[in-house]
Amino acid sequence: VKCSPQNPVVELPLNAKGKLDVGGAVGKDGALSVIRELGLKEPYIGQVPLVSGEIAEDVTEYYAVSEQTPTVCGLGVLVNPDLTVLAAGGFIVQLLPYADGAVIDTLEANLRTLPPVSSMIRDGMTPEEIVNRVMEGLVPNILDEYHPEYRCNCSRERTEAVLRSLGRKELDAMIAEDHGAEVCCHFCNKTYAFTEAELAALRDSIPENGEDGGE
Repeated sequence: VKCSPQNPVVELPLNAKGKLDVGGAVGKDGALSVIRELGLKEPYIGQVPLVSGEIAEDVTEYYAVSEQTPTVCGLGVLVNPDLTVLAAGGFIVQLLPYADGAVIDTLEANLRTLPPVSSMIRDGMTPEEIVNRVMEGLVPNILDEYHPEYRCNCSRERTEAVLRSLGRKELDAMIAEDHGAEVCCHFCNKTYAFTEAELAALRDSIPENGEDGGE
C-alpha cells in the first residue's frame, strides 16, 4: 500500500481535544475510494463521501456503507516537538456474520475504556497486547503475523521504463533542452538522475514505431 499527500505540510492549531486536527486538514469535501482486485473481469470499486476527514472514522464509514461490514477502526499518532513521529499505529476490528449480540456488547464496553492507540504504543504495548486489550473477554486466536516495512518499490529500472514510455521525441527534447533528467519518486522522494548519454541510450532502445511510447 502506498499513498502520498498532495500537501504534506499543513499548519493548523490543535483541535478541541488538544490533538492534531487531521479532520481539519483533510476536510470533508471529498470521497474515500477503494479499488479491490478480486480476480473478476473488472475490479470492485467502492466509494463513500468523507464524513469527518478523520481517517479512522472515514474507513469505518466505508466498510459500513460500501461493504455492509460492521467495523471499528482506531488510529493514532503522537508527534514530537520537532515534528518527528513518537508513536503511531492502529487497529481494525470487523464482525463475522455469525457474531452474536454478546460479542458486540463486549467490544463496545472494551472500546469505551480503551486508551488512545498512540498512547498504548508509546507505553510499549505490542500489537498482540493491543489486540488482547481490544478483544478482552473474547479469547482471540492469533492466526498469522506480518511485519510491515516502510519502504518503496521504486527502482532505477522502473524509472527507466517510465522514461522509455514517453517516446523518442520527448526524450530528444529532454536531451536538447535539459541536457539530462531528474525523476523524483512521488512516494519516497528518491531522485534518479540521468545524463544525456543515458537518455540517448534509452531513446535508442525504443523501436522506431514507438514514438508515443504506447505501442
